[in-house]
Amino acid sequence: MIRKNGEIDKEIFEQMVDLVAYRGPDDRGTYYDGGVALGHRRLAIFDLSREGHQPFTYRDRYVMVYNGEIYNFRELRKQLQDKGYEFASKTDTEVLIAMYDCYGKECVRHLNGMWAFAVYDKQQQTVFCSRDRFGIKPFYYYHSGQAFIFASEIKQILLMRQGEAYANRQRLLEYLILGDLDYTEETLFKDVKQLRGGYCLTLHVATGGCSVEQYYDLGRTRADRKNYREACEEFRRLFERSVALRLQADVPVGYCLSGGLDSSAIVCMADSIIAASGKEAQQHTISSCFEDKAYDEQEYIDEVVRHTQVTPHKIFTKEQDLFQDLDKIIWHMDEPFSSTSIFAQWHVFKSAKEQNLTVMLDGQGADEQLAGYTGFYSVIFAYYLRRFRLIRFGRELYYYCRNRRTSEVYVSARDVILNAFVSAYMPNRLKMYLKRRLGYGYAGLPFSEQLIGQAVKGREIYQVSSPREYSLDHMKYSMSSLLHYEDRNSMAHSIESRVPFLDYRLAQSIYSMPVHYKIRKGMTKSVMRDALEGILPDKIRNRVSKLGFVTPEEKWINENFEQFRAQLCKACEQLKYVIDADRVMKWFDDNKGEIKRGNYLPWRIICAGHWVDVFHVKFE
Repeated sequence: MIRKNGEIDKEIFEQMVDLVAYRGPDDRGTYYDGGVALGHRRLAIFDLSREGHQPFTYRDRYVMVYNGEIYNFRELRKQLQDKGYEFASKTDTEVLIAMYDCYGKECVRHLNGMWAFAVYDKQQQTVFCSRDRFGIKPFYYYHSGQAFIFASEIKQILLMRQGEAYANRQRLLEYLILGDLDYTEETLFKDVKQLRGGYCLTLHVATGGCSVEQYYDLGRTRADRKNYREACEEFRRLFERSVALRLQADVPVGYCLSGGLDSSAIVCMADSIIAASGKEAQQHTISSCFEDKAYDEQEYIDEVVRHTQVTPHKIFTKEQDLFQDLDKIIWHMDEPFSSTSIFAQWHVFKSAKEQNLTVMLDGQGADEQLAGYTGFYSVIFAYYLRRFRLIRFGRELYYYCRNRRTSEVYVSARDVILNAFVSAYMPNRLKMYLKRRLGYGYAGLPFSEQLIGQAVKGREIYQVSSPREYSLDHMKYSMSSLLHYEDRNSMAHSIESRVPFLDYRLAQSIYSMPVHYKIRKGMTKSVMRDALEGILPDKIRNRVSKLGFVTPEEKWINENFEQFRAQLCKACEQLKYVIDADRVMKWFDDNKGEIKRGNYLPWRIICAGHWVDVFHVKFE
């Protein structure tokens, strides 16, 4: 915290630091210098000694607080030693601050890892802040003419401000109607912002002036002309390197295993790396399972277990625990969440904690980069149509129908083709006009045209984009919120979650590949499937079905209608300044027992209502 022309209330500031003790149960520290206060809670991963204590003072000039891991810190330390730097510890913390001393704000371009850090330069009277390229670790802040408050979680800022929490009405509407979260610098709390992934911030202590600049943009990565075999070889090399880096720790490491292609790839590659090293290491996987086979992937989880040396742990989340845990989860999330899959993820990390695991590897980021979502088909087909690659279009359409007809998320060929033709040939203005005339594509939802119009304000509907742009959109709209959930669920249980698919070198390699390396003969993630032949069991590598990380949410709602109706009614009362309660309840009653799979609207409203209650949110 930096307060212009004023002293820090140390008692409240230390309450702010301790409010998130679960993020760092191993150590705490504070630093004060007039109107500057820095606090830290440490979860020790590398060098468990006191040498990594923060706030970290360096050369009697810099003071740093830092959350995250720099995976290439050993390489960077060697480079700095060659420049004459000496080190008193084996921590990545000391390497990071030395990098800042050596390179200034350009240091972030050398880092491979996940981070949110702030460096106070006592000589220059500046505070330099940075968040990693994709926003894996959180950074929130409040900036007024008199104060700059930053923290890992929003609740800390609310405590430090000691004021009422007000809703950001526009962002709340986007969440309720569109399901969007975390895609801008704004949050659901008025005046509380987040530093976006790939951005830095510099604050001048004396004046309170603040500037934000972008240092990384995946979209600037150039296309590469590697042939398919070379692309597979590069993917395997970079993926293996990414997993190996994220296995580094002085504490136990485990894996989130859903049975899907992405998490299975991580577990199998990690097992291969450990086996090749000749070292013995206990490996544990945590999996969310269900008795209902329509939502369960134990068949594939068991296949991975048979092919590796892991010790599996399965959890079976029950709807009976949902509302018992809900307020606690929301408190940790800071904001409402879009589906009950986050509830299942909460229990995965809870189980990991019970197994004494401190680091977990997870598969976030693969679907967004490797065309793992069904929506990629329409975009890719449109791409072929616009370029009159009709033979390739016809071949891929044939394989799509043949391979995915039995998939749980199969979209009919008619709908895929229609979406592709609309996207490829209809002028943008006409598409926008028709979408508005048809209710923006949200016809039938229990919201007025005015509210829907406000929610989609500034959003381009059915925007024509290339597959590369579509992938970037997913990284912006869906990846950010998934990383938000990942961080809060893991840190709530004092666990660090690592995501190998978001190694920036791997991400840049994938982004540089042509689209037909990602969807090939109707198979998504083709380059990964072929690259990991011999690592992944064929049953996993060649599977077409895709569940995603799901819960039987619509089944829970339909089979417990009265319970969910009572929850929805209460939520509507909490949100009466935003939505029409009568319209929402009529819609829910009209759909009694018939809520469809993938319809997360009832849950979003219920969760938002609890959020208002948990944080005592007011509406202006």
